[in-house]
Amino acid sequence: MPLESHAASVEETAEELGRQLRAWLRGEAVDARAVGDREHAADRVKHELRARVNALKWSIVPRASLLEIIWHQDEIADLCQDASLLMELLRPELPLEVADGFRALGESLVRAVHEYHLVVREFEAGLKEGMPADRRETVDEGVERINLLEHESDLVERALVRDIYRARGLGDFERYHLVQLVLMLGGVVDQVENAAGDLRLIVARI
Repeated sequence: MPLESHAASVEETAEELGRQLRAWLRGEAVDARAVGDREHAADRVKHELRARVNALKWSIVPRASLLEIIWHQDEIADLCQDASLLMELLRPELPLEVADGFRALGESLVRAVHEYHLVVREFEAGLKEGMPADRRETVDEGVERINLLEHESDLVERALVRDIYRARGLGDFERYHLVQLVLMLGGVVDQVENAAGDLRLIVARI
């Protein structure tokens, strides 16, 4: 079941978001369409994947579990697109600590999605081999890395929201806009963790 092809498309969307976030931090124009194009490409893969899953007569993994994984992956790409649209709309003057916080959050996001892609690759390879012990261990280790990245991302989120509220020179609407962007970027990492957790649960039940 080619979950990995969809995960790869989702990672491309996250990578493009990372590029646009770096441009946003430099005060350059954000090309939300570039992220949207990647998201649309991921959507095409998603539709094909869903059709294949729904056509399955039997699978070692329950159909509902596979569809749940696909949903999480789709949410990751959707949130990336939404974040790029927010960045394209407004870029206030950012204090150094706020810019640094967004930079760290963006790096965590891209790393988490990349780690997830690797976990999906191991998961699918394991399914083809009957999920031997070494594949189970590799998946579990990957999920643990993702959990750690999510925890680190959560700490950055909290500090960043605090810095946004404490920053001088930001208007109320600018603060609201920036906090919404923080929550959206953090939401990407949360969805990654949720998807990885579901994969771990599937492996435990095989």
